[in-house]
Amino acid sequence: MATLSGTETVMAFDEQQRRAMRGQLLNLVAAAEAHVTWKMRLGHHVRGTIREPLESALFGQDGICRLGAWLNSPVSVPYRETEAWLRLDAAHWDFHRLGAIIIGQLRAGDRDGAARLFDGEYSTALHSIINSLTELNRLFQEELAAP
Repeated sequence: MATLSGTETVMAFDEQQRRAMRGQLLNLVAAAEAHVTWKMRLGHHVRGTIREPLESALFGQDGICRLGAWLNSPVSVPYRETEAWLRLDAAHWDFHRLGAIIIGQLRAGDRDGAARLFDGEYSTALHSIINSLTELNRLFQEELAAP
């Protein structure tokens, strides 16, 4: 039986669990791309180059996107003790929370404050999401390749 690296406890998967994981694992590239797209869209609002309404509720809820649903699903349970999952969960929550704050600042007319938050903490949260997804992908590949 294989173990996941980066965990303090040994988690082993039998072949049936591996098959289920293959069928249910999140497409990590698509999750990263979706969050990059959200950031680009919000960036257009921060710079004032787009005039569509942007609902802060969508940004403020980290569980409504595909990645949030995966983080809260039973499929992610075996990874919840890994450093990568813990970083991903925190960064994902920050990404959505900060997005809602940025939208609030824009609505209040504080474009400069929104831009500072967008360029600082918000960008850092996205960078952490991508790094954590990359690490989780490595863990998935190791586990799925194990005999």
